[in-house]
Amino acid sequence: MPRPPRVSPAENAALLTRGQVLGYDTERMAFLFTMMYGVSMVDCEISSAALDDLDGSKGTRPDDRATQFRRLRDAVERLASYAFEQQRERVRI
Repeated sequence: MPRPPRVSPAENAALLTRGQVLGYDTERMAFLFTMMYGVSMVDCEISSAALDDLDGSKGTRPDDRATQFRRLRDAVERLASYAFEQQRERVRI
């Protein structure tokens, strides 16, 4: 998975900001969350595989996904911001 580039504080102002945690969707096998782009809400999701890759683990149980997401939230949100800057639409990692 590509790592987002480091950005300066001035560049960081254009990135997404923290939104809401929606939770794990077992059918999609993805963790859902939102981020804000100004006043606009951006729907985001990260797959189970991507979460495990970031965590250096495999096979995390669905019941443990919320804890995993909270632990990795800063890194996930940096990836989401980077992905949004590339495509300007719903973020899927």
